[in-house]
Amino acid sequence: MITPGEGRALAGLGMRPVEIEALSMARLRAAAPVPLPPPPADEVALRIAYAAGDPGLLADLSVPVAAVEAAAAALARGGPVICDVAMVAAGARARLAALGIEPLVAVEAAGGPLPAMLGAATRAAVEASSRSARGLLALAGEMGGAVVAVGNAPTALLALLDALADGAPAPAAVIASCCGLVAAAEAKELLLARPPVPVIVVRGTRGGSAVAAAALNALAGLAAPHSAP
Repeated sequence: MITPGEGRALAGLGMRPVEIEALSMARLRAAAPVPLPPPPADEVALRIAYAAGDPGLLADLSVPVAAVEAAAAALARGGPVICDVAMVAAGARARLAALGIEPLVAVEAAGGPLPAMLGAATRAAVEASSRSARGLLALAGEMGGAVVAVGNAPTALLALLDALADGAPAPAAVIASCCGLVAAAEAKELLLARPPVPVIVVRGTRGGSAVAAAALNALAGLAAPHSAP
């Protein structure tokens, strides 16, 4: 047992960041409870599990190659990125900035007007819901060709599904990792049951903002070699 002090804890157990990442990825691959998706989707799945510190999360992921390719292509084009909350945007901002993208944040747009394209029932429902749900729909006009990341609020994902069914512009892809014990698992299963666009999903109650940011960062890394100068 290491006795902390005089640098013993850090020297004994710490590693350089590049070594930590490489060893973590190797351990995740070795501990994966299910087969990983084919490249390049495997990299996105591993980054999600790495952010959660949980190899078991790999069993709850739906990361199709087609969704990864659609999202990476959208980012390479400099398409919009819409996040439900500021923590998702903050976690991915540096990588997105390298692609010339500043993420839009739904909760920061919650006071804006709702687009006329939304049905009256959807508009009424969102007015009684969360700020993230309302803000996401206030940004509906920006959704065409965007990557939408819902990392925190199940209500935002439910509002997104209603908006797309009402005819809002289709995103290039949706990342859904909203977490919680009320409506999170149900919202994500509803998305998977009839996906309106390519989707990357963390099933069940787990997920969160860090997981959504990790997915965006992995996708931005895939997009970077193909982005326009």
